[in-house]
Amino acid sequence: MAALTELSAAQLARALRARELSPVEVVDAYLARVEAENPALNAIVTLRADDARREAAEAERALARGEEGPLLGVPFTVKDVFATAGVRTTCGTALLADHVPAADATAVARLRAAGGIMLGKTNCSELALWPHTANPLFGETRSPLGPVSPGGSSGGESAAIAARLSPLGLACDFGGSLRWPAQCTGIASIRPTVGRIPGTGLLPALSRREPAPPNSVSLQGRVQVAGPMARTVADLELALGSLCGPDGLDPAAVPVPLRPSAAVDVGALRIAWCDGDGVTAVRADLVAVVERAAARLGASPARPAALERANDCYSRLRAVDGLYEVRALVAGRESEIGEPLRNLLATTGVASMADLATLWIERDELLADFLAFLEEVDVLLLPVAAVPAYDPSGPARAGTRELTPWEVLAPCRAISLFGVPAAAVPCGFSVEGLPVCVQVVGRPFREDEVLAVVAAIESVCASVCAIECASELTARG
Repeated sequence: MAALTELSAAQLARALRARELSPVEVVDAYLARVEAENPALNAIVTLRADDARREAAEAERALARGEEGPLLGVPFTVKDVFATAGVRTTCGTALLADHVPAADATAVARLRAAGGIMLGKTNCSELALWPHTANPLFGETRSPLGPVSPGGSSGGESAAIAARLSPLGLACDFGGSLRWPAQCTGIASIRPTVGRIPGTGLLPALSRREPAPPNSVSLQGRVQVAGPMARTVADLELALGSLCGPDGLDPAAVPVPLRPSAAVDVGALRIAWCDGDGVTAVRADLVAVVERAAARLGASPARPAALERANDCYSRLRAVDGLYEVRALVAGRESEIGEPLRNLLATTGVASMADLATLWIERDELLADFLAFLEEVDVLLLPVAAVPAYDPSGPARAGTRELTPWEVLAPCRAISLFGVPAAAVPCGFSVEGLPVCVQVVGRPFREDEVLAVVAAIESVCASVCAIECASELTARG
């Protein structure tokens, strides 16, 4: 059982197609792992054990008939902000404790159409708005690496994948929620270009349609994306192949073909690197990991000027954007939400349309400058965050300086503002022995180049990291 759950999603898919494994034994192995490990982690909050077993039996019959699907028989988990037909979707809040959608989010439907078997839903911070995973409904998710945060808001997903409760996960990223949890637990993730994967069915939503299209006015609706998390880069690309393309519901989704990363000559790419956004200092040991990866790829130091203003612009937009969907859901039920969400709403306002327009003009000008930089450089490497995973019972620290959660995520939030593809891949360790990821940023809709560079980093650096993380998990039982 343990050996089976060590296989990557791509390895499982190949073994299932070759009839070397059966979907039933794969699902049973994962369910046994969940039963043994999840009580200590609280990563999976809604388990579909019976349905998953039934779907595994159906997949087994489909394979026997010679049917094919890129994920046929492969289990996956889903962050609890994606609508799932007939399965509760709570966004980690008591306000939606009994919410059972009638239809799947587009991304969920596509993984299932590819043959994937949904094991269950994973924990998140309340309404996916905080960088540590804890909420009043399900409580806190604990990291399989020890007394540090698994990240947020997709910490349940990252913990599940790192602990081998799931080989593949679907999550989302507003200001770092795919990349930061990946660093916290030593796994890989990719934030695709805005418009690459439809955001239809991500909750909360003002629309009563099911699945609800994203709000094209709010900051969250315009920069949040769905994306995969996994233990290997090959798994990310496997999932992306099933997730991409318009659905006729999300107006931002576009029909841009996903090029294969294998066709990319990494040696011919123009690669640059920097030590962060240029405003929030990143700890030296994390910068050293990025610098080593950059040296192996022949990258040159360069920081686009737009990066130095991007996190500030993102922060001001988020502060006055209004969080429309959240406020509509919370109105009249403020006593039922947790303190982090209550404090967040108290420190954000609702700006006039004129003020918002001014901020969006600033963002568009910064984006134009950043895209001009990407005319000269194909790929940019930088840290994921200012520090590694830290104990959530206290503040993050860089030396003697305390950092706010938003300062920790400055390198992620700056990139989120631009809507370009960005992946995180483990490439070393901090001085405490915690995983450190490199953030790999690319040109719009050039996920192939991003994945090719991430795979190159993985092959040189991250194999040691993955082996040592796995050994640490095994040692912890």
